[in-house]
Amino acid sequence: MPDVEDPAAVADLIGDDCTRTILVETKRGARSAAELSEQTGVSEPTIYRRLDRLREYDLVTEEIEPVPDGKNYKVYRTTVDGIELDLTEDGFEVSVSRRGRMADRFTRFVEGA
Repeated sequence: MPDVEDPAAVADLIGDDCTRTILVETKRGARSAAELSEQTGVSEPTIYRRLDRLREYDLVTEEIEPVPDGKNYKVYRTTVDGIELDLTEDGFEVSVSRRGRMADRFTRFVEGA
C-alpha cells in the first residue's frame, strides 16, 4: 500500500543526485546546509531548495543546534530508513519506511504496542 500522496513527485525528487546525497549524509548524522553544500558541491541556495522539498514530503527534519556562543544554527536529519518504488498495473507506488524517534519507540514499548 502506498503511503505517499504524490508518488511521481517523490520519485522525481529522489531521482536527483544532490537530493540522494543529502538523504545519505543526513542518515549518517545531523548536517548543516553548509556541510551539505560542501559534500554535494552545489550552492547553499540549491541545498535549501532541496531541503524544502524533502521537508515537504517529511523525508528530513530541521533542528536547531545550540552553540555555546549563542549563534545557533539549523541541522537536518533524515526521517526515513528506506524508500521503495513499486511498478504496478495502475502506475507507481512509493512506500517510505520511517525512523521512529527513540522516545516514540520507548513509549510504544512501554505501552505494549
